[in-house]
Amino acid sequence: MENILEKVENYWDKRSEGYSEVNVAELNSYKMDVWKELINRHKPAVIGRKLKVLDIGTGPGFFAITMASCGYDVTAVDYTDAMLHKAKQNAGYYRNQINFMQMDAHHLSFEDNCFDLIVTRNLTWNLERPDDAYKEWHRVLAPGGRILNFDANWYLHLYDGEKRQEYFNDRIKSEEAGVNDHYVNTDTKA
Repeated sequence: MENILEKVENYWDKRSEGYSEVNVAELNSYKMDVWKELINRHKPAVIGRKLKVLDIGTGPGFFAITMASCGYDVTAVDYTDAMLHKAKQNAGYYRNQINFMQMDAHHLSFEDNCFDLIVTRNLTWNLERPDDAYKEWHRVLAPGGRILNFDANWYLHLYDGEKRQEYFNDRIKSEEAGVNDHYVNTDTKA
């Protein structure tokens, strides 16, 4: 019987290619600068050294690459080997400036108080015990540090009738407007 971590790993191993393509498109668009500005507006100040950033659940490396392009000392962790492989590929010029590591977001193998900034994107909804993960993240966060967590409940429409109707209405509006709908062909059996 597969446990939750195995299910998450298998899900993201299968989705790594497509998810990576979406992230690479973002890295090559105005969105990278928007994210840089947002994160830099909320990062803690450090004096006399580089900001130490931990990207938890790096996936294909979007935040790690974005933060490395700012000149920060970046560590990127992900539970799945397939995502780390994509992140390293996507990092290109910044690959040697990012410390990529495979680990569970619930159990980080770092000393206490060692990162100034922790960033996550599209991770929390995958966690079996977000409360335990948050405690672990706070453990490795330096005094005065910040956690910036960007997430959503991506599959709420599978369990909530009102959200399901909103989801289908959005699909129709996207098609009518002729815009790229990132939900089309998304595996919803997770």
